[in-house]
Formats: sequence, C-alpha cells, structure tokens
Amino acid sequence: HEVRHQQPPRAPEDRSSAREMPATLLAASAAAAAAAVVSNAKPRTSCARTAISNRKRHPTNAVSAGREERAAGACLSAGVLRVSPTRRTATAAVARPTTAAAASSTSAPPAVQEGTAEAPSKVPVADQFEWAKAWYPMSPMQFLEPDEPNPMKVLGRSVVAWKAEGGVWKVVEDSCPHRMAPLSLGFVGPERQLVCRYHGWEFDGDGKASCIPMSTDAKAEATARESPRSCATSFPAKEEGGVLWVWPTAGADAWLQASATPVATAAAEFGDLPGEWGMVELPVGYAPALENQFDPAHAEWLHAQYDDSDGQRSAANAEYQPMTRFGVVPGSMGAAGFTVEHGGYNRGNADISAERLFTAPCSSRSEYMDKDGKRYLSAAILYTPTEPGRCLMFTKFQAHQRTAVQGAGKRRVTTGDRVRSLLTAPADAAFEWYMQYMVEDPELVQVGLSHGVYGTAAYTLGDQDIQAMHGVEVAMETSEKGWRGSYYLPTPSDAGVAGFRGWMDRHAGGGVQWAKGVTDDASKVKPLEQRLERFDRHTRHCRHCKETLAELGVLEERCVTFSNAMLLAGLVLGLGGAVLGQEAPAVVSLCLAGLAVNAAEAARDMQNEFLTSKPRRGVPIPKLW
Repeated sequence: HEVRHQQPPRAPEDRSSAREMPATLLAASAAAAAAAVVSNAKPRTSCARTAISNRKRHPTNAVSAGREERAAGACLSAGVLRVSPTRRTATAAVARPTTAAAASSTSAPPAVQEGTAEAPSKVPVADQFEWAKAWYPMSPMQFLEPDEPNPMKVLGRSVVAWKAEGGVWKVVEDSCPHRMAPLSLGFVGPERQLVCRYHGWEFDGDGKASCIPMSTDAKAEATARESPRSCATSFPAKEEGGVLWVWPTAGADAWLQASATPVATAAAEFGDLPGEWGMVELPVGYAPALENQFDPAHAEWLHAQYDDSDGQRSAANAEYQPMTRFGVVPGSMGAAGFTVEHGGYNRGNADISAERLFTAPCSSRSEYMDKDGKRYLSAAILYTPTEPGRCLMFTKFQAHQRTAVQGAGKRRVTTGDRVRSLLTAPADAAFEWYMQYMVEDPELVQVGLSHGVYGTAAYTLGDQDIQAMHGVEVAMETSEKGWRGSYYLPTPSDAGVAGFRGWMDRHAGGGVQWAKGVTDDASKVKPLEQRLERFDRHTRHCRHCKETLAELGVLEERCVTFSNAMLLAGLVLGLGGAVLGQEAPAVVSLCLAGLAVNAAEAARDMQNEFLTSKPRRGVPIPKLW
C-alpha cells in the first residue's frame, strides 16, 4: 500500500482526455464473452514471447482472454459472438512455461505492475502511440451493404464505405465537397460510383469527382472536376481477416505509412481464428470498455446466476477463488501495446494459464491453455472508438476442446414450459416455414433470427456489462482525482485494469486523441432506455438483422390484413348463416381472424428483440439478474 499511494507527481490532466480515460459479445462484453477455462495449467516458457518481442511493430505476443463458459455459451447463436470448432493442427500441445518474473504477482498490489508506477512524463516521445496513425476495424465484411453507402465513425470522424469499381471497398469522408451534405445519404451508381443525393455529384473510388451535373458545359465541368476542391477526402482502407479496416488519416504520406503497417490482428501468434466476427457498438467509451475486458474476475459476480427467491448468488455457480497470478509481462509494455498473464478465478479454473496480447489501439488476443499445455480456448476481441462515449466491439472465439464452452446458465425448464412448447409447436413450425419460403432472402433472414430472436442471452450479458461500465464512466467524469486516486485496486485481480490504465498514461497520451474538431465535452450520462436499446447497438450495423426486421414487419402487416379479411368474412357469413341456419363458416372465419391477430402480436414481439431490451408489456425494465 505504501508503494501504491506514493506515486510520482503527475502532469496536470487534460480535462477532455480525462473524461474519455474513465470512460466493452457485449451485447456481450469482451471479458464476459471470452469463455472461462476449466483446467489446471502448467507454467509456460518465455521462448515464444521472447521471439515475438523482437518484432519491430509488435513487441509482444502472449495472449489471454478473460471469461467464462456461461458467457461464451450464451452467445454462440447470437450475432455478437461466434465460437468456431477446433481445427486439427499438427501441434497437439503447446508447452509455454512462464519465467518466474513474468506475471507471477502473488500478493503485490497492481500499482507495482509494469506500466502503472511510472509517470507519463518519463516516457520518451518516440514511444508514444499515435491514435490517428493506425488501422481501425470498422465492420465485419458480412455486415456491410454491398450496394449501398455504409456510414461509419472512427475517432469522432464520419466516413462512408462503399463497394467501388472492381469490387474494392473504398472509404471517404462522409461530406460532399460541394455543400458538405452527408454522402451516406446518397447511393451507389451503375458504375459503382458514389452519388451525392443532394445535387448528384459523383465520386470514384479515389474520391475524385467524376460528374458534376449542373455544370453549364463539358469544359466547365472538366475544369471543376480537375480542382482539388472537388475531391472527397479519401482514406486508406482494406479488407483483411473478414474485417474492413480504415486508416483515419488522409494524404500521400498516410497511404505510404498505412501500406507499411500491419493491422493489429497480425500480431497474433496463432493467426486468425476461423468463423465470422460478431460486432456491437457499445454506448460507453473506449476506456471503460477496455477496462472491462482486462477484468475477467468481474464475471464471477456480474454474470453469475442469482436465486429468484432471495436475490443471493446461486449455488449453481462455480465457487469463486481469489486470483493470485495476474500481471503485465516485464519488458512487454510500449507504444505498440503490452501482454498480461493470469491464472484462474474460480474453483473450476483455479490452475488455468492464460495470456492476453493487447496490440494498440484495438486488438486483444487471448489464449487459454489446459494443464497439459494444450490450447483450450482462443478469443479475438477488437475495439474502435467511434465517438466520445461510444465504441465498437468485435468478438470471435474458438473452442479447442469440447469442454471449453459449457453453456450460459440456462433457466430451469419447468412443466409449464413443456406444455407451452407443445401448444405452440404448430405455430412455430408455420413461422419457420414462412421465414424459409416466403421471404426475399432466406439466408440473410436465418442469420438475422439467430442474432435477434434466438440470441437474446447474448444481449442480456451485454446489458449487464453496459450498466456497470456506464456507472464507472459517469462516476469518473465527475472525479477530480483521476483513476489512480479514484480506483482502489488492492488485489492481484486488479492488475489488468491497472496495466491498461498505465499504458494509456505512459504511451497513449492519457486517453483517446479524437479527430480535429471533435471535443469530448458532452455528459456521459445516458438514460436507461438508451443503455438498453439494441438498434444502434447492433441492428443498424448488420444487414442480416435489418433484413429480418423488415421481413417481420411485412409478416405483421400480412397477418393484420388477413385478420381484417377474416373478420369481414365472418360478418358476412354470420348474417348469411343466421338466415340459412349455417353458423359454422362464420365461427371458423372468426377463429382464423383471432389466430392472425395472435400471429401479428408475436411478430411485434420479435421485432422488439431487434430494437430494445425493454419488454413490450409491464414494467419497462428487463430482469437482468
């Protein structure tokens, strides 16, 4: 404690940066989603880490993820989290014992860990991370609309991506050079040019104006098109590892530097994980999102099961166990990131061995090993600060062993549930048939249903994380002490948070450096409704979910139309039946109308799953625990 409280003097904090500093399926959070490992592990050697540390761009490469079986299992079917089956490899075991010095803090408080005890002023300028000169992940490729402009934000700057000529994705500033109208309001022309909807200006993949419709003649148009002022600002962009990446600095030098710089995921020792990425945009800032990811122990409480009867932590949870191994690997911290190593945090994974490589500014790659040194679980998590108080989070997981994912603490199935399932089975079968054969794009819809209607458990985990992270962000916004004076971090389990904050202080200017003209001065307080919404969190980013939401709206409309028709038919048949003594047709018609009303209501319920976590009926607050 003496070491912790006797910190070196710090330079005055920049207020705008400080507000972001305090500031991630999820729909699921990184730490919550990286499944826990139920294993005993041997210490690992530092030979692989030493080899990676010699790389110029990425000096570290030992990684870990921090979460439990419950979180990963819940998200398997959701769009925000993917777990892929293990691919067979020639290497059955990866023996990687740790040196005694590396991350073996058994009792020292986190403040003595590397990167937290030294003041930022002691770090050379050359060892400072430059926020605007890095690749940022913007979207999984399968989420993008190939025939429409895709609006995005990075470091507070608005950009737009579209599939240009030759099928290459291009990114320009979301502002037309003519009158600064958003280009994302426009459309993609027949020759794959981006067309501004305001006045019809057209731009090629390099941002150069290719058509200015209101020009008086061809010569005047050619003159205007040749002016640099007619060009939309273009940014380096590329597709790699199933993700669209953007370099948020323009100019010739930026293109040269970007071409020579690998994306953050390239530092992963075991390469890309198979499967598709999930993505959400969290309504919290970059700093609290990353802190949550470096705090695996929070899952033992925030994501635990609780008894409905007394609200206490359920005995069904694994008994938690204090972490005794957690620390920054000596020599790993620099402008390019750092590595942490840690052990387990409950009785089931007490002897786990895990490493986590943070590659600035966005990548956390984790590897869990079982007691025999074999790969057990891998997690790749990416972050992009979009604007103050919001950030993107990408997730991908791979279970290497059958026991690596054990479910998400499912609710106990009652007799009433079984009876209800039998009663609704015909309606469920009819719905599945409709969504398979009566929609425009069944493949898109099936993925969308897995994200929204059938993936609500992942959203619940994300809601839990968001409530906690939002509280931290708001409290830190009003704190005058900074994180060192505000956080009390006395246990080894706090070392990940202290390590990340130390990296921010020493190597990243204390917080996200936003694009020119973007200020971090808005209040971080968000109403509960905004923290629980799902449309901006995921649906609007995902073409599968937008297509499914639209089809559910069509289904609702058809059900209402059919119900009205059956009611009218029932009225006519009832009048006729009263004369002829045949009431049966009218009764059947009215029953069909009632079934259609129920179907329309069910479609509304499913649409709600894509829009918010708030229930449609009763108290508008979901039960999160």
